[in-house]
Amino acid sequence: MPLPEPQLSIQPPKGKTLVGLETIFSTRAEPFTRTLTLLGRRITLRIEPSSFLWHHGDGTSQTTDWSGKAWDRDEPEIDGYLTHVYEHTGTVRPSVEVTWSAEFRVGGGAWQPVNGTVTRAGAPVPLQVLEGQPVLNSY
Repeated sequence: MPLPEPQLSIQPPKGKTLVGLETIFSTRAEPFTRTLTLLGRRITLRIEPSSFLWHHGDGTSQTTDWSGKAWDRDEPEIDGYLTHVYEHTGTVRPSVEVTWSAEFRVGGGAWQPVNGTVTRAGAPVPLQVLEGQPVLNSY
C-alpha cells in the first residue's frame, strides 16, 4: 500500500530564517482508509500517522505525535506551533519522517491491529539561517 511522501512546510517562507527566531515546521499527514480484495475477501485498512521525526538539519531532531500546523495570522501565539530555534548561521536541510500505523478488518468483522509500522521519509528542504543586523536610520 503506497503511503504519501511527507512534504515539509517551513515558516518563515522562501527558504530563509533567522538565528534566534522560532522557525515553524509542519506537514500534512491525514488518516485515510483503503479497501482492497485479497484472495476474494474484502479487506479494509485504516491507516493513520502515529509519530513524526523532525530533523532540523543542524544535528538536532525532535519526535512528536502531531503534524504541527502552518502559521495562521489569526493564531499568533507561538506556543500552539511546532518550532525550532537555530543558533548558528549557515545552510541546513531539515526534513520530516512520518511513521504510519494501521488496523484492518475482513468484510464487516472487528478491527485488528496491523503488526508493525511503516516510516516514510520526506525530501530535505534547503533553508538558509541568517543573522539580522540592527541598523539605526534617521528621518
